[in-house]
Amino acid sequence: MNPTLAKAKTALGIETNAEFARFLGLPRQSMTGRDENKPIPDAWCWRAAQKRPDLFAPRRRRSAA
Repeated sequence: MNPTLAKAKTALGIETNAEFARFLGLPRQSMTGRDENKPIPDAWCWRAAQKRPDLFAPRRRRSAA
């Protein structure tokens, strides 16, 4: 499950939506009206994972052996 906008910003140490947009390489207008408590879109999560896999990369599931 994707993190919420608020959790993603906290993980990065970012306070504003404009800073988060800059991190993702998006125009800041893309953050207009975003609910802080809803998960970020998949495309944003993948962009974040490319830049910071330590924070946003999908976790591997352990196989039942």
